[in-house]
Amino acid sequence: MKRVIVSGLILFVSQSIFAQTEQSLMEGSGKIYVVLATVLAIYAGILIFLTIIERKLSNLERQIRE
Repeated sequence: MKRVIVSGLILFVSQSIFAQTEQSLMEGSGKIYVVLATVLAIYAGILIFLTIIERKLSNLERQIRE
């Protein structure tokens, strides 16, 4: 039982150390900014698309009422 607990603890510690190393690598090389810019571009595209669809839908609703 002790062996399983120690193995789990070592695995957990090694994963958290690796995660910190990976994060600092992305921040150090500037890749995090590329990811951030990509996500923001996708969100902006979705927002623009939804705005255009909303305008078209409003025009159709207005035509139906008339």
